[in-house]
Amino acid sequence: MKQNLKISLPVLIFGMVSLTLTSGCNPEPPKTRRLPHDYSRYKLSKYDSLEYFNISPDGNRFMALYKIKDQWFAQVNERVFEDFQGTLLDSFSSKPKYSLSPEGSRVGLVYQKENPYLFRVASGDPGRANIPPADTLPRWFVQINQNVYGGFDGDHMPVVKYSPDGSVFGFVYKNRGWYYIRLNDEIFGPYQKADLGITSDGRITIARIDKGYAYLEEIEKTPNPKQR
Repeated sequence: MKQNLKISLPVLIFGMVSLTLTSGCNPEPPKTRRLPHDYSRYKLSKYDSLEYFNISPDGNRFMALYKIKDQWFAQVNERVFEDFQGTLLDSFSSKPKYSLSPEGSRVGLVYQKENPYLFRVASGDPGRANIPPADTLPRWFVQINQNVYGGFDGDHMPVVKYSPDGSVFGFVYKNRGWYYIRLNDEIFGPYQKADLGITSDGRITIARIDKGYAYLEEIEKTPNPKQR
């Protein structure tokens, strides 16, 4: 009886060690959950590189920005915006800010590009050139679908805002030291400072500083909606 106990004890210890080592080598796989089968599927073109992929605020649309050969495309669900390069720097060294209107009809990019003025030095003494500090910075550009606006002063980055139904887009930009507001085809300004607010219920308000006073002005009529 004592002999059997001596034999069984090492076997038991060896078995416990083996079990511990085995469980350490094969960790339990993480618990995952399969996605539900209620989904929408959209075919993407065979691209060479994919730069951006994002979902719209309402969760009903995606935006993909991809490149095929030397041409850029923006795709929102089944809709494809061709030749979406504009004046965008192809190197993407400075990543642009992208935006998507709530219902997906407008794709916006805000990006910088070097100011070509800096490379055109006038003849004569270059020390006489009087270049404002803002002109030494890269210029800002705003692209909405295939339309490009800019370049604007480099010390203020425009931020694109949309109305809930996507019929209106707007942004504040700076040009030669003055602030302006673009709402679709309409431009307001110049102002010393300006900001733009578009609420979730579609109200559009302009905040501006002009001649020592601060103003809050609600736009009663929607500016000319551009054709999508």
